[in-house]
Amino acid sequence: MDFQRHRLGRDDWTGRRGLEVPPPTLPHHEEVEHRVREFLSAPIPSLSGDYYGSPTETARAIFRLPKRKAPGLDGIPTIAIKQLPRRAMVAMTRLFNGMLRTGHFPACWKTGRVIAKAGKDPRLVSSQRSITLLSHIAKLFERVLLRRLLRHLTPRREQFGFRSGHSTTLQLARVLHHMAVEHNRGRRTVGVFLDIEKAFDRVWHSGLLYKLIENRIPPALMRTVASFLKDRDFYVTVEDATSDPRPIRAGVPQGSCLSPCLRQRVSRIISSGRPRCGYTPEGPRPTAGLARQMACRCECHEDGALLTGQQRAMPAKLRLRGQKVEWQTRVRYLGVQIDRSMRMAAQVEHVIHQSRAARSMLRPVLRSHLPLRVKVTLYKGYIRSRLTYAAPAWYALCSISQKKRIQAQQNIALRMIVGAGRYVSNDVIARDLCIETVEEFIQRIARRMFDIADQGPYEFLRNIAPMQESSSSGRPLPRELLRTPPPKHQN
Repeated sequence: MDFQRHRLGRDDWTGRRGLEVPPPTLPHHEEVEHRVREFLSAPIPSLSGDYYGSPTETARAIFRLPKRKAPGLDGIPTIAIKQLPRRAMVAMTRLFNGMLRTGHFPACWKTGRVIAKAGKDPRLVSSQRSITLLSHIAKLFERVLLRRLLRHLTPRREQFGFRSGHSTTLQLARVLHHMAVEHNRGRRTVGVFLDIEKAFDRVWHSGLLYKLIENRIPPALMRTVASFLKDRDFYVTVEDATSDPRPIRAGVPQGSCLSPCLRQRVSRIISSGRPRCGYTPEGPRPTAGLARQMACRCECHEDGALLTGQQRAMPAKLRLRGQKVEWQTRVRYLGVQIDRSMRMAAQVEHVIHQSRAARSMLRPVLRSHLPLRVKVTLYKGYIRSRLTYAAPAWYALCSISQKKRIQAQQNIALRMIVGAGRYVSNDVIARDLCIETVEEFIQRIARRMFDIADQGPYEFLRNIAPMQESSSSGRPLPRELLRTPPPKHQN
């Protein structure tokens, strides 16, 4: 095959015609492959004693295993692992330490069983979302390995994904706070929102290992990670039919606790520009621009650019790495609709629509003769959760009329639960059911969220989205919810 100028056809992984692989990227691709091979073939010093585990650590990892997870290829459920005696935990610890010492990940743990989610209507396309089942014992070792890797991998403080104590609501509060503050100062804010498609499925293994080498990971751990990624395969099960095993040449395993950590190693490069990538059936190859430096081959698309602030006419289109970015009147970020005016009208319409849909599905149950406490629990879990999703970040920006519309959705649901007549007051129903208003509930969870962030171990989260004085005509800030005293009754 002529690698100097290879055109990707219609049947290639990108599904795009005419995408060329320019020659300048190939030397870098070969250099990365050579550097990784050279590193892994060199003699590797043994790990120091503090890297090896103990039966106590293994027992703690077993205790944290989720109870209701389907077993992998070995058929061992977590409930059986939790019943192992002390002697078995000691033997398992010995096995894990041997894997760390030799840098070998067993081949029998590298096969994933792909199935469709149970309990879904097979006639619907949305029900065909698949999941990959892996060995639970392999997941135990992955937790042990992850603790060792995290000693050397420090994420950027702005990274909120896959980090304990960093919620999407906090990130939304941070972004909306910045936009509101700049708006109140008479400044305009431009945000470009990127959508990374199949980022976990298109990680280039050699490029990922190359990035880990640059982070000075101990060679023994590097060899274990390389063995973890190498020669993985999967097969698909649909009812009684099973496919032949298929090799995995790119990506990190779905369902593995190591996958988010490994994926984070290449996220900095993606955030620094717009990669354009191509694929061939043999595996991923870089195609242009930033891909020359990338460890991940992914498709990156702009959701659009949002300009907030006071402006009469939209400026010319932005260009990001030579690509035009369309201006949008609103964008969706972390599940929340943000509009140009920052009045959150689109988000209010969205949560009202979601709550109405959930209430419609639950109408037969809410009107049934089930105990009130059961129906109230269903309301809190399926309707109120949709109505108040990430509300501590955006609720303060809503107008009084919008807040009344949101409260009306709760009133309708509670009246349906008790079957109240038209002359019964909403306040009486909420009092008898011990349900706080929507605003009181949002204030409570917002106060708890900010208190945990302020008192937590992460310095960057302390006083995030701080309280500031704003004029009556300016946009309110997320923390302004905390100015109201806490509700008297909490549920």
